[in-house]
Amino acid sequence: MKDDHKFLHIMKQTPRQSFVLATITHIEGSAYRHEGAKMLFTPNGEQYGLISGGCLEDDLAYRAKEALISNQNQWVTYDLQSEDDTGWGQGAGCNGTVYIYLEIIQWNTSKARVLQYLEEGRNVISVKCLLDNRVKTSFFTEEGEQLSERDMALPKEVQLVCNDLISSEKGTVFLPLDDDYLVERFEPKDNLYIFGGGRDVEPVVKKAVEFHFNVTLIDPREERCNSINFPQASDYLCMHAEEFIATHSFKKNSYVLIMTHRFEWDQIFLQHVLDCKKSLKYAGILGPRRRTCRLLGSKEIPEWLHSPVGVDIHAEGAEEISVSIIAELIKVRNGTSKQSNATLAAI
Repeated sequence: MKDDHKFLHIMKQTPRQSFVLATITHIEGSAYRHEGAKMLFTPNGEQYGLISGGCLEDDLAYRAKEALISNQNQWVTYDLQSEDDTGWGQGAGCNGTVYIYLEIIQWNTSKARVLQYLEEGRNVISVKCLLDNRVKTSFFTEEGEQLSERDMALPKEVQLVCNDLISSEKGTVFLPLDDDYLVERFEPKDNLYIFGGGRDVEPVVKKAVEFHFNVTLIDPREERCNSINFPQASDYLCMHAEEFIATHSFKKNSYVLIMTHRFEWDQIFLQHVLDCKKSLKYAGILGPRRRTCRLLGSKEIPEWLHSPVGVDIHAEGAEEISVSIIAELIKVRNGTSKQSNATLAAI
């Protein structure tokens, strides 16, 4: 889940503070959000994330405050099937029951190690044994290394789920065994490389970061490729195409956007993208399809190359185009599973 990365950063800023983490463990019927959706509550009333479309958050904030005062974890159940306004669903009529676990958490060594692995672009498996007033938590790498301060013996059923989550699309599994177990895959931010630092790239970078992309900007112009124009980006590579190709490589499952507006630059970057297809989860190029044909010369446009870039919403102007581009990135991210050959054999 992408929110976990964000929540860990928030906790790291105030390591001595207690938080309440609300997690949807399982659902009966249908609901606005799925298993694994989370919210983080601070003692001063700040809220991060969403657990529903807005009908549960006020009551959940009240219960989170109670949990902090009592210093006890608790289960919360919401029946959203009613269509009147007498229930906590406020007439949601979602035809489902949502089970949420409220857990009091703090920053610690284990979470620091988890964040470090996520920053390195690696997945982490979280296993929680949920009890009434307490929870036992352990974290594992894809290779089976336990990141927690204390060892945690896992039932065989839980071990099998851990292995399955490494390569499956599902990110959360709830197991009602003798004790309740919640198994989740924490995912790092997706890496997005953007070739080009024009003004139309500014809203793309801003929105990409909001949706959990780690953005690297590549443009040879120092007056454009900097934190003043793109304060949200993680890295700035002020270099020409040839220098980037000679000195850098794409991380696995990366996303690439070509937006330089320079025919020669686009041609060089596009050829490099074609050569690096195996490392990419997405590649798109700005401009009409006929321009891409000219860039490729005698070669045909590959089916996997998004040209023109973005979801077709008849966008006009940089802001609308950025919305269409980010929508396409999200569509690819949510619609394609990440493959991995790693296992948790060491557990």
